Amino acid sequence: MKILIIKKKFAINIIFTLFLIILSIVIFTLTSEKFETTQTIYPLDINENSKYDLTGDGKEDTLQMINGQNKIDYNIKSYGDDYFLSKKVPDKLLFTTNNHWKPTVFIHDLSRDKIPEILLQGSKNNKSISYLFHWNGEDFSLVTSTEKNILGILDSKNSKTPQLYSIDSKNGISSLESSMVINNDILNTSKDNNNIPSLDSVIKFINLVEYNYVVDELPDIFTSGINSNELSLLWNLDKDNYSYAFQNAFFYDYKWDANGDPTNIKWRLSFEKNALKGSEGNKDEIIIFLDVKKDSSLYKITSIKKSK
Repeated sequence: MKILIIKKKFAINIIFTLFLIILSIVIFTLTSEKFETTQTIYPLDINENSKYDLTGDGKEDTLQMINGQNKIDYNIKSYGDDYFLSKKVPDKLLFTTNNHWKPTVFIHDLSRDKIPEILLQGSKNNKSISYLFHWNGEDFSLVTSTEKNILGILDSKNSKTPQLYSIDSKNGISSLESSMVINNDILNTSKDNNNIPSLDSVIKFINLVEYNYVVDELPDIFTSGINSNELSLLWNLDKDNYSYAFQNAFFYDYKWDANGDPTNIKWRLSFEKNALKGSEGNKDEIIIFLDVKKDSSLYKITSIKKSK
């Protein structure tokens, strides 16, 4: 009888241990999937109750966009407190309201410390402005900002430390800057980087959209297998009635070769669409998504999508 009781207790302990192991695996899997979802570098759809873990504690915080009096601010509700990001910038103004140039929010763990950085991109007084914020354990702090209108992340999810790139589309490669986020601070790495893969093809695409005419022959920036329906976007911009002006862009890599060099890069391009006839304020924003793939030694556009 004593042996039977001991065996019964042993069996119960085994079952309980197995239950804990299975429960731990389930929790880890759910947490990992949630973290991977957060790491998707795509503009967040901010509504009144958008919730994300922005402090790395596993608990969801509320991110709100506040639009009023020609100003746009973002507020983070965390630990029962409000953190208005406008209070973290020198002039206390993040963005000004612009119906044809709306701000976007990206979240990605640039510092690899399990706490995602918050990247805001938009306009202030019709000029490009971007910010990078980070939770330092006590508050959200401004890590860096730039007025350059092309922003992106390389080495986003490979074995290397992610780098943030910025460049001005008008001044070209001479304006290129790159940096890493290390211990809540910015480390300039510009001297080690002199190019952005796929930039040349994307700039040529931007020119195609901005031209006030439709070109007869396309430059060699598209893969041979690109969908003809997607390519027809360039002929359906109705340039007899509208003009287009590039506003800003965001890019990130998502596939790499054996050396860790990017083979696939996604781009998000924002253009001002202006009616040539009618009221002067008849403007809108169109967003074009590009997928760029390394084709031999060149980067070529393999997909084109327009959001509206």
